This record gives sequence, structure tokens and C-alpha cells, in this order.
Amino acid sequence: MKIAVVDDDVEISSLICLWLNEAGFECFAYPDGPAFLEKFGSEQFDVILLDMMMPQMNGEKVLEELRINHRLDIPVIFVTSITSEEDMVRILNEGADDYIIKPVSKAPLLARIKAVSRRANKVNDSDMIQIGNFSIDRNRRTVIYNDEPIKLTEKEYELVLYIFNNIGRLMPRQQILSTVWGYESEVNTRTVDTHMSRIRKKLNLAPEFGWRLSSIYHQGYRLEQL
Repeated sequence: MKIAVVDDDVEISSLICLWLNEAGFECFAYPDGPAFLEKFGSEQFDVILLDMMMPQMNGEKVLEELRINHRLDIPVIFVTSITSEEDMVRILNEGADDYIIKPVSKAPLLARIKAVSRRANKVNDSDMIQIGNFSIDRNRRTVIYNDEPIKLTEKEYELVLYIFNNIGRLMPRQQILSTVWGYESEVNTRTVDTHMSRIRKKLNLAPEFGWRLSSIYHQGYRLEQL
């Protein structure tokens, strides 16, 4: 898993990254909210560890940016020195998945990360995914829009499943190739563009229908629910 640590305390973020790397995770540390938000569009994280009190942008503002403006459901754990029950209830109601009080210990931190990851994976691995007017049935490998099945090829179905699991994230073309066509695939990235064009039309992924599937020059694609 790739984990982002957003904390202005360099010693704490360095220690957490050391623990995470030892546990087999990839850790990326950011000193403040703006630095993280500048990078996260081009990176895909599985869990975010977020400090509450930071200069320029506090943790709640970063969470708001993720949940409301970008509509991302990446698991977020607050790592904070604030112990007020009222504050903890507020951040959980605002979309945080969990919190842990500083000073942080290795074992509880790793346990919290694994717990929120399991919960997220249960959602992503559900047999039936419901997003807006779309229903994706994993057992039958079908996509239904407004109660009408959409005729898709096998690769188109796998691509639809991939992009709906990554709403709001930048999806690099090479990563799409690796996931949908396989790591050893020699398929040209133009194949990705062709398939994206087809599913954009088949699924009506256009602003007038509440969606935007954007091609980002030299980078990849991003699906947004408007």
C-alpha cells in the first residue's frame, strides 16, 4: 500500500515513514496541506495520515478538499495531539475514518491502518457496486445504467470497473495498461485512448449526464462525478 503522511513535524513524519517502510508499505511525507494536495492528483494513495494542526491549511481543510471538492473516499486517519472528544466526533462526522492521539506508537498505528484498509477493500470488493445511476454486478460482469444493461466487451467491462474504483484520481495510461491488460502487456497506449472513447460514449460520461471523463495531456485520465 502507498500511504501519505501529512504533518509539519518532520521528526514525527520521518519516524512514521520508517515504521511503515519496515512494515512493507510505501510512505510519502508532506510538510503541509498545500504540498500534499499539489502532488496527490498524480499519485494514488491507499491511506492518508493527516495531522490536525498545520500552517497554511489545517487537517480539516485538507479533509474537506478530499471529501467535498474531489469527492474521494480514500481512508483518512487523523494523527493529532488534540484530545477533545468534541473535536474527535466532529472530524469523524466530517469524513475521517479514524484517529490516533500523539505520541504515536508503532503497533496501534499499523493496526489502525490495516483496519481502515480492510473496510475500504470490503466496499471495493463488493459483488454489487452502486454509483449514481450505474450498477456494476461483479458476479455477472455487467454494467447497468438506469436499469438498462450496457453491452460491453470484456476489456471494456474491466476498464469501467477500474475507472469507477478510481473516481477523482488521476489514472496514468501506463497504470491502466498494467491493471487492465496485464503487467507484461505490450499493448500501445493508443488502445487505452480508443477504449476510453468507447466507454465514454456507451456510458454517457459527459457533463450533461453528471460525469466528466477527462483526458489529461501526457498523463492519463480522470473520471469525476459532477
